[in-house]
Amino acid sequence: MNKIDDAMAELTKAHIKYKLGGSFQRLNQVVSKWPSSLRRSAQLDDFFNCYEPIGVKIETGFTPLKFVSLDALEKAQIGYKWINGDGGKKINQDWNENYVVFMDDLGGGKPIVALTDIENTPIFASYGPVAPFQIADSLAEFLSALAKLIEVVYGEFNIFDISDDDGVNPSFVARLDVEIAPILGERNYQNFFDYFYG
Repeated sequence: MNKIDDAMAELTKAHIKYKLGGSFQRLNQVVSKWPSSLRRSAQLDDFFNCYEPIGVKIETGFTPLKFVSLDALEKAQIGYKWINGDGGKKINQDWNENYVVFMDDLGGGKPIVALTDIENTPIFASYGPVAPFQIADSLAEFLSALAKLIEVVYGEFNIFDISDDDGVNPSFVARLDVEIAPILGERNYQNFFDYFYG
């Protein structure tokens, strides 16, 4: 097994355990379906070939997120890689050409992005006008962290019990500190937490 397989074993286990929507499917369609306008990496190829997300949505307690399927991958870049300009869609000169948005919130505007030209495919995230910031050194680490997040949010805090009028529940933060910080490292973990709960 490779690192993507190990991480996805954790994520699919959590996905099934908590009866999340959608599915991860081994469709092996990257060669035939990957948009020619987007860069690829070995890790993204492994993920989409062996675990293509079809309708997968995850509640975080704040913002529900969705994985992007291969069929929707090119469209998911609109507003990021491509923006509206005079005469229609144009390349966003401020967007790294090696970024691929593979997750976002349901309404858009909070992309999770794979950086395809660096070994292991580091993962970045953004919200609003903020430039993407790194949240994981690799796609595999991000998927493992996401699996742990699901276990804590769904298994220990009943999804929406992570916060109250005073902010994010300190017990919830403490659990994420224990479960996710060791996977991502302190700097990435702080950015990961800021993206999800900042």
